[in-house]
Amino acid sequence: MGLTQTDAYSSRQRGWYLQGVWQFMPMWRVGARYDRLDPGTAQYGANADLLALDFHPERATVMLDYTPSEFSRFRIQYANSKTRPDATDHQLFLQYILTLGAHGAHKF
Repeated sequence: MGLTQTDAYSSRQRGWYLQGVWQFMPMWRVGARYDRLDPGTAQYGANADLLALDFHPERATVMLDYTPSEFSRFRIQYANSKTRPDATDHQLFLQYILTLGAHGAHKF
């Protein structure tokens, strides 16, 4: 089956986010982030009846991390992601970061 409508398509999208991190103790931080995409104005040409962009993908995230030394960090992060109109994705991340080698504080 071949394409019957091959007219031009163009779209201008915009997105934004707001985030904040608070270090409430020397080794502990908590943070939150919200991001959203605006599908903008689309020009469908002859395909205008086939598609509709009335969905705004968005995601909300919270995190907590603990830094026991300058070389390591533990983080737990939860995200509620609505990137598809028919589903919400709940994401849980556990992360361990280890830093080895020379860095700005020590020149070896």
